Amino acid sequence: MASRVLKTVLVALAALVAGYLAALGVGLVAFDVFEVSQREGAAAMGLAFIIGPAVAIICALAAGLWYWILSGRRNHEIRAPRGSAVRLAWAAAAALGGWLSGLLLQWMLAGRSFETFFVALVVSEAPVIAAFLAAAATGLLLRRRES
Repeated sequence: MASRVLKTVLVALAALVAGYLAALGVGLVAFDVFEVSQREGAAAMGLAFIIGPAVAIICALAAGLWYWILSGRRNHEIRAPRGSAVRLAWAAAAALGGWLSGLLLQWMLAGRSFETFFVALVVSEAPVIAAFLAAAATGLLLRRRES
């Protein structure tokens, strides 16, 4: 029971961070596309301090509730099969999502100069790094556990 609660809290925490970052990314892109006025930074502060946390809390509650319900089921046939083809498809989808998020990071940081070579290298390789990390994390989460 305690393990289920801890895992639910960790899923909610991960969803909190991911929801906040997604809200910031989508908000900044929307600000740029719709040419929102940035007078004294009011729009960005509203995004960072009101919209972002609200979206993060909604994502955390939804993910925590979703995980709690799924982890309480005893019937393991309800879950998706974990064959190698399914794991490969999930890892490919995660790699695509990671690659797109890396491109979004590059687009958001376009035209900036960096003080160190390492930061410039990480930003320039962000799509590849994000794709690899997302695919690896998905593969680790979907691996078969030896019983």
